[in-house]
Amino acid sequence: MLIDTHTHINFPPLLQDWENHLQSFQNAGGKILINAGAHQSYNENGIHIAQKAKTLFPDLIVKATIGIHPDDGKEIKKADFPSLSSLLETQYLENQEVVCAIGECGIDLHSAEATPLEHQYALLQLHCELARKLKLPIVIHSRDAFNETLKVLQNFRDLNIYFHCRGYGPSEIQEIEKLLPNLRIGFTNIITYKNAPATRDSLLAIKKAKILTETDAPRLPPQPFRGQSCYPHYVSYVTEKIAELLEKPQSEIEKIVRDNACSLLGINA
Repeated sequence: MLIDTHTHINFPPLLQDWENHLQSFQNAGGKILINAGAHQSYNENGIHIAQKAKTLFPDLIVKATIGIHPDDGKEIKKADFPSLSSLLETQYLENQEVVCAIGECGIDLHSAEATPLEHQYALLQLHCELARKLKLPIVIHSRDAFNETLKVLQNFRDLNIYFHCRGYGPSEIQEIEKLLPNLRIGFTNIITYKNAPATRDSLLAIKKAKILTETDAPRLPPQPFRGQSCYPHYVSYVTEKIAELLEKPQSEIEKIVRDNACSLLGINA
């Protein structure tokens, strides 16, 4: 059973052919797929795909998350935050069967053109407060902003927090493990890259009960396909590499990931 807890067939270039991507995922042994929101069009597309998949792919569990990525947050004025929160809450309440989390949201300081930090703080705070209100897990994007992200999250330790696309080394991972009791960490095909030893070291440093597998497609293809698009069925490379590194049967890793995903997202599989 393959699980992709963070993918993006809800926007181009994968959106146009989303049914075929779900079919390929299912053919590869896929069972659970979560389309991550990043701005309103992604949120709406993710909900649409999840609703349609109930009929088209009854053997798959397809869900969506809803939120605003920090890179897209600069487009939203603080005066509009209350209406944004209300909109996200309404989207969840009207689609509770398919919306399983808030996000992706967080702090990203990688680019020189990044959204101003204070604005990112406020936007992440909004998402955390909404997740707490709705009793939903939250999907965190954090890039080159470890301390900044924890500055906000330390006030929301009660939340079920999913750090997607492990972006920090073993020492930082261990620090957030201590701070955030209800933590999950997603590993992508970066774990297969020759120049990514810190990702593999991070996997070895954390508890297996926190591991999730994801693709972040269409980004981050596995090593054999570097420079090309990524697809949800490529999550098989992530699972295989984790099994190799942990010296466990792949079936055992699949069960661990299934249990982690189901407990985090409230899914029965």
